[in-house]
Amino acid sequence: MEIIQLPSRSALAWRGLANVLLGTLLLMWPQATTYVVILIFAINLILVGLFSVLEPLFDRNNPHAIATIGLGIFGVTFGTYLIIKPEFAAGLIGVLIAFWALLFGIFDIAISIRAMKAKESFSWVFLIAGMVSVLFGLYMLFSPVIGILTIVWLFGLYVVVVGILLLLTSLLMKLPKTQLRNKKNGSRKK
Repeated sequence: MEIIQLPSRSALAWRGLANVLLGTLLLMWPQATTYVVILIFAINLILVGLFSVLEPLFDRNNPHAIATIGLGIFGVTFGTYLIIKPEFAAGLIGVLIAFWALLFGIFDIAISIRAMKAKESFSWVFLIAGMVSVLFGLYMLFSPVIGILTIVWLFGLYVVVVGILLLLTSLLMKLPKTQLRNKKNGSRKK
């Protein structure tokens, strides 16, 4: 039994078309995409916060009722703030990505130094990966909102390219999946 099978031409075409459309929307409106993601996150915070505030009414034996209500109020307040100031959320996400990239970049550089001391031939790979991560982290740290928009734009570009490749593949496929299997089986019998 084969686990990986060729998809049909129509499946590839529809997948490719969906990717191209999504990627085009991301490229045309990266700010709107970022805002929608932040809006969904903020609404989630507000709803979870409201449920947390109301939760002690349903569970009267909750030993942490005050903390639950406090966290709920914080969630509602922070979610509301994010709806009012979505650029703050974009900046916060950008700063978190920056610290993540800087942390891993520093670790990769440290690994490369240790590998160089051990005279390992692959040490340069960690050095390059670390330097790229540190540069990316610094870029995100000093311009987090623009950095998030850049990530959305790059993701949109990636999705468009993959979509075009899938559409191209669907056009280049000459035989339906069943005929390909029959051809394989027929060539084995010879």
